Amino acid sequence: MSVPVAEVLARMGLFQGLDADDLVVAEKLVFVNRVAAGDTVCREGDRSDFVCFVVRGRLDILKAQADQDGTAVIAHLNPGDSLGEMALVDRQPRSATVRAAEDTTLVVLTRKGFEQLRRRRPHAAALMMENIALLLCENLRQTSSRLARFMLPLG
Repeated sequence: MSVPVAEVLARMGLFQGLDADDLVVAEKLVFVNRVAAGDTVCREGDRSDFVCFVVRGRLDILKAQADQDGTAVIAHLNPGDSLGEMALVDRQPRSATVRAAEDTTLVVLTRKGFEQLRRRRPHAAALMMENIALLLCENLRQTSSRLARFMLPLG
C-alpha cells in the first residue's frame, strides 16, 4: 500500500475517535492481505477471530438459504467498510461467507492484535468497541426494516 496504514485506519469507522498515538500502535497490530477476485475470505460457520477493513476492491457477503439449496448475496462491502466485528465480540462462528467480487486489499486485525491494543491502549480499545456497538446497532436497524417489508400485517 502506498498510503501509511495509520492513515487508512483513521478513515475507517471502527477507528473513529482514536488519536494519532493510538493509530500508530494499532498500525503495528494489523497486517495487509490481498484477495483475488473469486477467492473466499471466510466461510459461514468458520471459527475465526479477525475483523477486516476494505481498503480497495469489493466483497460480497453470502448467506446460505436454509429452505433452498443455495446462497443469497445479502450485502456488498466497499472501501471503508468492515467485516467480522461480531467475531471480535462474541467469539461465535462466522454468520456469512465473504467472497471477493474483485481484487481486494484488506487490513486485518486479529483478536490477539485487539487484545494487545486493549493492554497497551485501553481507551482506544474501548472506543473501538463503542464503534462496533454503533455499527451493529445500525446494521440491526437496517435488517429490522428489511424484515418488516416481508412480514404480514397484524390483524
